[in-house]
Amino acid sequence: MLSKAEMNERDFQKLLQIALTDLGLRQTMLENEVSSVNEEMRSLEKDDKLDMQIRAVRQDYEHYHQFVNSNFKLDVADQYRES
Repeated sequence: MLSKAEMNERDFQKLLQIALTDLGLRQTMLENEVSSVNEEMRSLEKDDKLDMQIRAVRQDYEHYHQFVNSNFKLDVADQYRES
């Protein structure tokens, strides 16, 4: 695997966007699971495991978000278009 020093800025920003998208999806799935547990009246059975996972995902998201270049615009479909 390449280190950040060996990557160009565009590839690094793309990697960050992928990681942030994944973390955002994970957070949404965990929050949906918490909601489902609460709706099923199992909230007394709910342990802190889900809350800890959500906190960890949020911390990772905030950490990686610091490296995002706000001027970088990623067009995911661009590299797959035929010229």
